[in-house]
Amino acid sequence: MAINKNNQLKALHCCYTAGTGGGKSVAVQYAEMMPKSPCLAIFDPYGDYVYQTGSKLDIGFAGKRVYHYSSRKAFAIAFFDAWGTKRPFRIAYKPAKPSRTEMLWFCELMWHAADGTRRLDVVIEEVAKWCDTTGKEQSALGECLTGGRKFGLVIHTVFQRSTEVPKTVLSQSPYKIIGIQEAKADAKRMAEECSIEIEQIAALEPLTYIKKLPGWGNVEQLDLRNVFN
Repeated sequence: MAINKNNQLKALHCCYTAGTGGGKSVAVQYAEMMPKSPCLAIFDPYGDYVYQTGSKLDIGFAGKRVYHYSSRKAFAIAFFDAWGTKRPFRIAYKPAKPSRTEMLWFCELMWHAADGTRRLDVVIEEVAKWCDTTGKEQSALGECLTGGRKFGLVIHTVFQRSTEVPKTVLSQSPYKIIGIQEAKADAKRMAEECSIEIEQIAALEPLTYIKKLPGWGNVEQLDLRNVFN
């Protein structure tokens, strides 16, 4: 059960959306929504953050090793060992058979660990695939999004299509990173969420984004095309 409620904590949840090749995972790492030395847990079903020694690409998380575990027991033990040290860590759960059930188990574990005296960043990749509604998400994921702020949780949700995610994801994420959109419906929804014109989203290129900050129409441009240079 989450402990040490602190209503003074700011809402920092962030969602990241972009079509194929738009650079969602790059934005998660480099959009400056993550501490430089985070306590970080990732639901990484497809191994987007697997570290490869000697690779010229920026594999891992911002070039740092991420420790992956494929069984619930191994991940839970490793996570609580790392969380117990009170030092930064990067750890990921990569279940052998990704599913909504596995994602919700992961979220329940994060909720159980949450502590209002400490920040815990949580990334959930491809969140739309693990949701069964576009309405209100009434699950462990929904609880982390709606109640996590006061217990130190910062939820980072990653998805391709905004029309496929629960409204809870968007409404509870005051920060939004929007990359290229493959469907007009998705571009329209994100334009409405950010109070901007749809043409601003249509003009985006891979690894360029619109960064929505808290406040009506408060946006800025973000360009990560030089990250790998």
